[in-house]
Amino acid sequence: MVSPEMLRRYPYFAKISEESLKEIAMMAEERSYPAGLQLFNEGDPADYLNIIVEGEVQIQYQLGNGEKRTVDTLVPGDILVWSALIEPYRTTAIGTTSKPTKVIAIKAKPLRELCDRDPMVGYQLTREIAKLLAHRLESARVQLAAA
Repeated sequence: MVSPEMLRRYPYFAKISEESLKEIAMMAEERSYPAGLQLFNEGDPADYLNIIVEGEVQIQYQLGNGEKRTVDTLVPGDILVWSALIEPYRTTAIGTTSKPTKVIAIKAKPLRELCDRDPMVGYQLTREIAKLLAHRLESARVQLAAA
């Protein structure tokens, strides 16, 4: 469990009720990873929604020729594995730590259940993920065009 106050630091949770925030905090835990660790591969189950607290994670796509291309670098405050909330609940890229990294890992299934019970939580998180996806698509487009 993490504290609700810790979650409140991130804009994704700014407008969520105290009661729902406490419930999310009960689903969450802090995790630490060394630099150079591949956290997930494209198509892996997205069982946790993560928020980066410290460190960096490189997001890569594997191209048709087998080459991996970094399309984004996630930093503290960024959401990692947004696909934990969006069907089919599978990762869409490769994520590798480039520095020692600490995250808040929130169990996806109970978080999705909370979103179903509390539409405001679902709306806030989906809105933030939509903004994040728009940014990441633009970043990926720039990175792929520059190659």
